[in-house]
Amino acid sequence: MRRQRPFDAAETARLMGLGLPPALPVSVRVSARARGIVLRMLPGRGLEVVSPPGVAPAFLLQAVEARREWISRTFSRLAAEGGFSPRPAAATRPGRLVLTAFSRQWRLDYLAKDRQGCAVTSRGPGELVVSGAVGDPAALAAALGAFCRDRAGELLRPALKQVSCETGLSYAGLTIRAQRTRWGSCTARGRVSLNYTIAFLPWELCRLVMVHELCHTVELNHSPRFWDVVERFVPGCRELDARLNTARHYLPLWLEAAPTAARP
Repeated sequence: MRRQRPFDAAETARLMGLGLPPALPVSVRVSARARGIVLRMLPGRGLEVVSPPGVAPAFLLQAVEARREWISRTFSRLAAEGGFSPRPAAATRPGRLVLTAFSRQWRLDYLAKDRQGCAVTSRGPGELVVSGAVGDPAALAAALGAFCRDRAGELLRPALKQVSCETGLSYAGLTIRAQRTRWGSCTARGRVSLNYTIAFLPWELCRLVMVHELCHTVELNHSPRFWDVVERFVPGCRELDARLNTARHYLPLWLEAAPTAARP
């Protein structure tokens, strides 16, 4: 039996983009939960084509061709509203990973292989090799995100324990997540969740998130009394919190291509 060639999402996306506006980024994502082919225009990210497993590239190309007028019209509107900005090609294939809060970094090398997905392996101290479909931004971002989430978890767990000792605020447990809209959270039972991407932030902002969530173990709100507690451990916390509200520029650009579950 002839071996079926693996689905090449990057090449399929390239073919889709041939008849579309040159400035429009195009990506293909295979999802086991998809019930059909879905086209989504995402501000800042471009056209995303979501496909169930096993759909031939020809059918995806036909789906894009059928919606070409809608795609062009929507892209023009979003571009006029500032919904797209050029991204350097290197942004989706970085030369290194840096967890700024903990001064940890790794140099990246790439090895293209004819298969779906990407894998990250260690070549030695501070050096990693990413192999597989390295031309697929979503697959690459998923692999880099998984690596960073694991390493960040190893660093954030002892860091939270240390901050807990410094403040005297105890917690019931810790979960490392990839929340879409929050840097962290705390339940009424004192269980803290931290978004692994806070490891990309400067240490003072990363620590503020941890102190913030620990303070929720005594004040489960954002009342003036809560901020008084935070101020006790982080003088000038309001000014620092204002920086945190606009801190997503510290996150690496490749993270924008990660699957939704892996994006903050």
